[in-house]
Amino acid sequence: MGVPRKKLPEVGVAIRHFRYEVGLSQDGLADRMDVSPSYISMLESGKRYPSIETLIRLAVALDITPGTLLDYIAERYLRRKEDS
Repeated sequence: MGVPRKKLPEVGVAIRHFRYEVGLSQDGLADRMDVSPSYISMLESGKRYPSIETLIRLAVALDITPGTLLDYIAERYLRRKEDS
């Protein structure tokens, strides 16, 4: 059995943020990635967490670098930790 992952709401927030920035719907992002819109919804809501490969595919589909996506997630995570 796998180790439970810690909840990182910043992942879904980042996906939604960059999706809005490029003007894509969940359907549009799903089409670019060849996944279902419900999968995008689950990622954004924190019900599912992407693999590293999926994070890279997300970044490419959102026209950003994987580093930009990870930096955004890390900055929000660190800010939340400081506020706790």
